[in-house]
Amino acid sequence: MYSCLRQHGSAAPGARAVHRGGFTLVEVLVATVILALGLLGALTAFSMASRATGASTNDTMLTFLAHEKLAEIQLLGADRLAHQDTSGDFGPEHPEYEWEMLIGKPDDRNLVRVDLVIAVPEAGGRRETLFSTIVF
Repeated sequence: MYSCLRQHGSAAPGARAVHRGGFTLVEVLVATVILALGLLGALTAFSMASRATGASTNDTMLTFLAHEKLAEIQLLGADRLAHQDTSGDFGPEHPEYEWEMLIGKPDDRNLVRVDLVIAVPEAGGRRETLFSTIVF
């Protein structure tokens, strides 16, 4: 008869165990590198999203202020444009945004082209955006 019993702990004296639970140093280092690369990617994405949000906020504010100033220009009418300031800022609420109005000559139908340039400081300089309207 054959015995179905396995012998445990019957290794020869001085022999090492072949399998132990846990991770090797190489496995831990590889996992750490993978984790570091993932965190670096996440931080880069967060930084880019933050910059995009700031740029979007500036663009939204610039568009709102331009719309407001163009409405003022439209309300003045062509005959009163010449007596208005042609540059300035948007007051204490938005002093970093500056505007300049370029008034064209009236045509034969008394239509006047008005260009509005709004400047806002950005990293590395200043960005200018041009808006145009026709006033009668």
